[in-house]
Amino acid sequence: MPAKSRPSRPSGILAVCGLLGLAGVSALAFALLLLRGTVPLSYGSVLLQGGLEQSGPIAFLIYGAVTLALAAALWMRRGWARRLTILLAGIGVALAVPAISSAVVDGRLSSILREGLQIIVRVAVIFYLTQAPVREWFAARQA
Repeated sequence: MPAKSRPSRPSGILAVCGLLGLAGVSALAFALLLLRGTVPLSYGSVLLQGGLEQSGPIAFLIYGAVTLALAAALWMRRGWARRLTILLAGIGVALAVPAISSAVVDGRLSSILREGLQIIVRVAVIFYLTQAPVREWFAARQA
């Protein structure tokens, strides 16, 4: 009786996990810098959007913990992590719209590029995680 072959990990999962891991480590490092009083809250607007950076270090700690947990769960092939990553990426796109709109009206090129890149990356993550081979890879774990 032949052994059941396991489908190999899709190559983009490493990239998505890497992005989440980088965001998580950056948020935790920024939270530590905030707690030490070495950086102002406004510097965190790159990591958190929609004014969430004004919530203080706790917002960065939560964001860092969630993104690191998502990266680990995606790597371990948890279907709920794929769905939650898609949801959070969609929320991130929605939160970036006012910032990029303001940047366009004011003509701030650096903000347009930063917010635009964040939107592009989040949409690419959503697109990738909704592709049939990736969905099937996650579904094969439950089977």
